[in-house]
Amino acid sequence: MRLPIKVATAVRARKLIAPGSRVLVALSGGPDSVALFRCLLELSRKRDLRFSLAAAHLNHRLRGKEATRDQSFCARLCAKNKVDFTTASCEVAKLATVLKRSKEEAGRIARRSFLARAAQVRGCTVVAAAHHADDRIETVLYRLCRGSGIAGLAGISWSDPLVLVNEPDVSDWLRWEEKGKKVEAPFIPPLCKPPELIVRPLLGCRKDELLAYLKQHRQRYCTDQSNFDTRIPRNALRSLVLPVLEKKVHSGVRPALWRLAEEAEVHAERTAWRRGWLESIAALGSRGYLALPVARLGGPPTPEELADVLNLLKTVWRLSKFSISSKHLSSLRGLFKRSAANRRVALPGKLTAERRNGEVWVCR
Repeated sequence: MRLPIKVATAVRARKLIAPGSRVLVALSGGPDSVALFRCLLELSRKRDLRFSLAAAHLNHRLRGKEATRDQSFCARLCAKNKVDFTTASCEVAKLATVLKRSKEEAGRIARRSFLARAAQVRGCTVVAAAHHADDRIETVLYRLCRGSGIAGLAGISWSDPLVLVNEPDVSDWLRWEEKGKKVEAPFIPPLCKPPELIVRPLLGCRKDELLAYLKQHRQRYCTDQSNFDTRIPRNALRSLVLPVLEKKVHSGVRPALWRLAEEAEVHAERTAWRRGWLESIAALGSRGYLALPVARLGGPPTPEELADVLNLLKTVWRLSKFSISSKHLSSLRGLFKRSAANRRVALPGKLTAERRNGEVWVCR
């Protein structure tokens, strides 16, 4: 399957990019982000998607001339394709010392801060990053080795909140640039909020698919030599451990780790969803309706789960002549499906249930 078709399928199925959105691509200059850039550029013209693109690059000032080369490459790539480009630099090594964090953690904090502000400057509603299937597989294996619990085994998710919670504000460390020269920090209106999500349209694609796509289009990219340093744990897993596992243990180790990540993500989502149900039930005393969150992943709730909730309402609201049939449960369950927007069904006891965006409201 051609890469753009595979990515478009994921974008539509998982609703990663809404039609009419403006998307900021996190562009490093490496093969992954360049493949994402080209792929989204191609998809942005499709009638049912129709989004616009901007791109942003942060120079971490860790690799000297190589980092400057990557920054210039990204600027040229965007100019060639007439895509708005925003760039800045950050002394990540110094930032790591001040924050008392590793360079990797400091770089992550700086990148998220930069992407949030760049998205606001360019009027973007979502940020797209280039993590792919092999990144996720390596993350799962890395966390397994470090003793992660079930929640951590999801590895990298299809989407996450863009703004990091409980992390320091490092915006003063960003040095904004334009055409190779430092400029003042761009003005952001006080009420202009950054996008909520960072999405990963390539997460279902293998690295070799990205490289084949770039080769097909004769698209150049930059190579970060530090990715081959096996003294770095993630690089050691990629270059040494996974090949041995595939050859000596089981050839299907990568798909197995991928499935584990998918199951762990669904488990984490269902856990959060049940917590939302409990919070909504706890609020019944202060409002005359029950708002049940719709799970982002996995299927709708089981008929047994819905029957338990309706029987609870029968007791709390003291409903008489309240008899629940399988037909009622089936109709209510249908409201939790993705295609159930703005639908309403009648329930016993003069109750009604309707879908309101990401919730199903049961009202008296």
